[in-house]
Amino acid sequence: MPELPDVERARKLLHERCVGRKITRVCAADDSIVFVGVGKADIEAQLLGRKVVGSGRRGKQFWLLLSGGLSLLMHFGMTGEVHIQGETLSHYRKIEVDVGETWPPQYTKLELEFNHMRVAYTDPRRLGRIRTFLGDASESPMVAKLGFDPVLDPPSPEDFARAVMRRKTPIKALLLNQEFSAGVGNWIADEVLFQSQIHPAHFANALSREQTDLILGQLKRVCVTAVEVNAESKLFPKTWLFHYRWAKGRSHTAQLPDGRNIEFVTVGGRTSAFVPDVQMLAPKTEDVPVDRSKRRRK
Repeated sequence: MPELPDVERARKLLHERCVGRKITRVCAADDSIVFVGVGKADIEAQLLGRKVVGSGRRGKQFWLLLSGGLSLLMHFGMTGEVHIQGETLSHYRKIEVDVGETWPPQYTKLELEFNHMRVAYTDPRRLGRIRTFLGDASESPMVAKLGFDPVLDPPSPEDFARAVMRRKTPIKALLLNQEFSAGVGNWIADEVLFQSQIHPAHFANALSREQTDLILGQLKRVCVTAVEVNAESKLFPKTWLFHYRWAKGRSHTAQLPDGRNIEFVTVGGRTSAFVPDVQMLAPKTEDVPVDRSKRRRK
C-alpha cells in the first residue's frame, strides 16, 4: 500500500507538472466505487476548464487546488498511482500497471489533459478514492479527521508521550491508526520500531518516556529521509530493515546482513516484521495476544 513518501512523491510530481496549467480535457471512468459522491458526467464538468493553482497533502490524502475554490482529493488505496504520459516511474512499489506506449494506461480512472500534457490516475484494485470538495481541502471530512503528519506537523515529545501512554493498544496498531499518525503504513511502522528497538506488540501505555522519545524521533527521521529521496528505495539507508523484510513467504529465511533473523507476527491485523535479538517483548506486555500465522498480508 502506498505510504506517506509515495503520496508525497505523487503530489510533488503533479505540483511540478500541473500548477499554472488549465485542464483542457477530462475523461473519467464510470466507477461509483472510486468516485465518491460524484458521477462521471459531473466530475468531468466540474474539472473542465479549471486551472491548477496549488496542491496539498496530509497523510495519505493529497489534492490539487483548482481555480474557483474547488479541490480534487485523491487517495491511492492499495494500488493507486499517477502517471505522466511519456515519463517512467521509479520507486520501491511494484507497479501493477504497465504503461508502455499505450495511453491512457490500463485501469485508468481519471485522465486529465493540459493541452499536450496528459496525466492519468490508475487503480487496478479499485480501492483508491477520488472526490471533489468546494473549499479548503484541509477542512474536508476525509482530511480533518486525520492525526498529525510526521513530516508536516509532528507533535512535541511531551504531547506525543501523553497521547501514546494513554492508549492501551499495541504500539504498532497505534502507529497505523490514521487518526493518530497520518500517513504511516506497515513498512514505516516496522522500520520505526526496529530503529527504536521496540517490539511491535508492546502496549503503548507500558512504554517509558525514553521509548516514546525514541519512537517520535525515528518516526520523523524515517519519513523525512524517505521523502527527501523521493521514495526511491535504492536510496534508503542500507541499515534499514526495509531492504531485508520482503523474504516472508519465500523458501529462505529473512535475515539482516549480519545474520540476525527477521521474524513475522500479526499485530493490529497486519503482518509485522521485527528482529527478536533487539526487539524483545517486555515482561509486562508478554500477555499481548500475537498471531504467529504465516498468512501474508501486504
